[in-house]
Amino acid sequence: MDVPSDRYQRGLETMRQVNETDGRRMLDELAEIAPDLERYLLEFVFGDVYSRTRLPMRERQLVRLAALAALGVDYEPMKANVNSALNVGVEPADIIEVFTQCLPYIGFPRVLQAVEQAKKVMDERSAPE
Repeated sequence: MDVPSDRYQRGLETMRQVNETDGRRMLDELAEIAPDLERYLLEFVFGDVYSRTRLPMRERQLVRLAALAALGVDYEPMKANVNSALNVGVEPADIIEVFTQCLPYIGFPRVLQAVEQAKKVMDERSAPE
């Protein structure tokens, strides 16, 4: 195997900072079937984009949630990003407010779907172990 690039290492560190559990699961799944995609995800998404510092991590995560809501993504990507937002200090009420602010632009069905997905994550996180 080649020596990991600086972008890869930066991406790995950023992924660990925001959501190591979901990130590791996703990387492990990709490594089995599409190792190049695993590398692209770490280098480009986490290493180049997610690691930018112009916006604080909290705001970057809120932007991601709004984009995911607008796209109407499935539960797993939303789950990972809601967990990431909560991991970096975003309050649950702020997540719901972001989705509410999306309402005029993306409509009720997508906002309701995003809120429902976020609620599942929040319920899972608050459930006693």
